[in-house]
Amino acid sequence: MDDIAGDLELSKTTLYLYFKNKLSLYFAVVIKGMVILRDTFKNAVKNETTGLGKIMSIILAYFDYIQIHSDYYRLNLSARAPRFMKMLQIDEDDDTEIENAEEYIGLKKELLGMLTDAVSLGIKDGTIRKDMDPIKTVMFLVSAIEGIVHLSPVNQLLLETYGITAEGYLQHSIDMLLQGIARKKIIGGR
Repeated sequence: MDDIAGDLELSKTTLYLYFKNKLSLYFAVVIKGMVILRDTFKNAVKNETTGLGKIMSIILAYFDYIQIHSDYYRLNLSARAPRFMKMLQIDEDDDTEIENAEEYIGLKKELLGMLTDAVSLGIKDGTIRKDMDPIKTVMFLVSAIEGIVHLSPVNQLLLETYGITAEGYLQHSIDMLLQGIARKKIIGGR
């Protein structure tokens, strides 16, 4: 906190007027990145009319977000670590509580809600199979999308060895993922 206060040319006391503790400051930065991500998703889906199209747009937007906002992405990844989960529970008597936990949780729900809405729309508009449970499908999509867009360095090296670009792998993975939930066979990504 001393270093941060110094960089901001504030006293440490003044910094504590804005943030209860280091975790609250950390999550304020994580939340800023999540707001950018939410707005990126909203922009990506605004012109899509089908549920499947919205899901594809969200995946592509997430990939772009990771490329453009890699620092926010890494902070968000670390914020999901098990050590933070207990601290995200609201307890007014706990000094380790993260004061902006409700905002963080609200943004997580909003992001998941966007995917849930897209899946539900897809089931309704016929672009997604009718036998898909929206919540289970969303949880699968979240895990699969994370694995697709966040390639480990060794997997990136392997792809490069075979002359496959990250974008080529992304498109192939999206096609495979969406084939599993689509009502009809997808040709060429849509």
